[in-house]
Order: sequence, then structure tokens, then C-alpha cells
Amino acid sequence: MPAYQTLNHHDEISIEVVEDDLEPRRSVYFTDQSPTFQIKVENTGEKPIQGRTNLRLSFERSPEDYESGTHTPVVVDLEPGETQTIDHELDMLSYQGGAAVVVDKFRIRDRDDHLEINKKSGNRLFRLYTFMVYDREYYRLNYLRPRRAQYLSAILAVLIIAVGVLQIIGV
Repeated sequence: MPAYQTLNHHDEISIEVVEDDLEPRRSVYFTDQSPTFQIKVENTGEKPIQGRTNLRLSFERSPEDYESGTHTPVVVDLEPGETQTIDHELDMLSYQGGAAVVVDKFRIRDRDDHLEINKKSGNRLFRLYTFMVYDREYYRLNYLRPRRAQYLSAILAVLIIAVGVLQIIGV
């Protein structure tokens, strides 16, 4: 199952994933999908906030901290209590395994009349949403087929027991 967490930065700004586009009755994504996530950015402080950071996609098996080309700039210009929603659209998912929607960590500087967001140096990331990615055929062969075989064996076991009980009571 995907896991969510909210970035609350010093009670000034809140960033969270509010909607994903999982397929019905699924808890994983597939490598042939191009998902879109809705991200909510809210000014929870007393002053206006301005600045920018980035949303990114991070893969557990990627040789880099995040996938290049899968970032969405988050340009923030919010009054106190104001909210904006950003669609983070991804290209086809390129690796099987664990993946995450992440935001670049940032610092907030207090200016006279507003707060300013500046991205921290380096590749410091905060995970907002983590999920699993599989190839459809791999998922079908390694997860769905064994599950169906277990259900079938449980039903057959119940039928064998029922036939045995019927033979014992002499029906």
C-alpha cells in the first residue's frame, strides 16, 4: 500500500499529496503507467510566502537520488491561509521496486513583509508519498497467480473435508 506523509515546515507551510491515480482495486503502479499526483501546498503561517522548490520522483534502484527529467517546479506565492494545488505528472515509470514522490528540502527566511523559500544545497529530499512499481507480467506471475492458487487450494480443502464428513455420517 502507498504511504503518505505531510511536510510541515515550522508551522509556516504544509505540502502533501492529496490525490493519486491508482488503478481500481490495485495498491501498486506498473511500469507502463504515467501517473499524476495532486500536491497541495498551504500557507499555514501568519505572513505571505514566496519562493520555489521542486517535486521529484525517486526510485530505490536508481543510480541517482532522483530521476532527472521528472521534476515539477513548485512556485509558491501564497497569502496566509491560502492553498494551491499542483499536478505532478510523471513519464513512464522506469524501474521496478520502491519509488517515492519527493520534494527538495528548503529553508524559510524571514524578510520584512514576507517569508522566502530557498532550496537547500545538495540533493536533500523529503518523501511525501511512497509506492511500489512492478512490470504487469511480473506482478501477474509472482503475485496474482500464487494468490489465486492459494484460494483454489483452500476451497478444495474445504470440499475434501465436506466429502469426508458426508462419508462418515453415512449420507
